[in-house]
Amino acid sequence: MKTVIAVHTGTGNSLYIAKHIPDAEIHFIDEFLTGSYTLPDNTDRLGIVFPVYCWGLPYPVREFIRKCLAGRDNSALGYVFGIATCGAFPLFTLHDLSASLADAGIALSYGASFKLPDAYLPLKKTAVTEAETKKAAEAIEEKLQSVIKDIEEEALHIPHRGPGWRLIRALSSSGMKPGKNSKLSINGHCKGCGTCASICPMGNIALNDMKAVFGERCISCFACYHRCPENAIDYKGASGQYKGLVPVKELIRPGRKVEEL
Repeated sequence: MKTVIAVHTGTGNSLYIAKHIPDAEIHFIDEFLTGSYTLPDNTDRLGIVFPVYCWGLPYPVREFIRKCLAGRDNSALGYVFGIATCGAFPLFTLHDLSASLADAGIALSYGASFKLPDAYLPLKKTAVTEAETKKAAEAIEEKLQSVIKDIEEEALHIPHRGPGWRLIRALSSSGMKPGKNSKLSINGHCKGCGTCASICPMGNIALNDMKAVFGERCISCFACYHRCPENAIDYKGASGQYKGLVPVKELIRPGRKVEEL
């Protein structure tokens, strides 16, 4: 049985969850979207693990379903599960996933969500401490083991929708599209190490004269801000960095290099 997990992650919360699923081959969703990895024909089980964006699916997850799953022969997929991570609550995000997969002719078999530290700077200006991060990981451990058992046994748990979910879905899908983030800026501490460029899920950061430069495809995951080793990225009103639950080296996208980590 071949299990592949497609994970979208910025600061690492969703990757942390994905790594706990036994015997799974994990790939970043941006690998699928750039064509550097293709879902094998013999994939029996597919997991989609991602953070909640604006009470809905992140733009890359919608694109993954639309470009990489829709139109593909998915008859071999016997079990599809989705796991969402969020700083507060997922609302109808898992039903949004179920509906989006249904549009591609795929049935979602199981959905679950986990509350983990919030790294979204517009709502969380003060970074979560390492002690708080450890406490949050401990708080979900029992549920995580239960979800893993469910997935291993291919349990069924279909997320239900609630009132107003279509409106929330529409607002989420329109409000989280890539664009220029004018609130992020590079300060004088930048040494051009390339860490931000190597972990950006959108490939939105380049180096010019050994300084980081932002493009116009930001989805506000804030991985660059939180994981910069020199604290060289500013966001107005924000202080501290969320160091996450996985080492920064595990967030490097395949094929991208950095001078040092």
